[in-house]
Amino acid sequence: MLEGYIDRIEEGLAGILVQDGDYQLDWPIDLLPEGIGEGDYITLSMAKDVAKTEAALAEALALMED
Repeated sequence: MLEGYIDRIEEGLAGILVQDGDYQLDWPIDLLPEGIGEGDYITLSMAKDVAKTEAALAEALALMED
């Protein structure tokens, strides 16, 4: 899990500093929870979607067979 800090919000994007400011993510503010703003600390988590990955692979293989 990553921890981040909302450094700035401009032009519809939030600048999120992660890993103690070593990296920055520009994230659409529409995808942030309601009420999040500059100066807030957040946690981020990601997980691989195995089912969608397998479905996309199966679709690609099917297209190659045609």
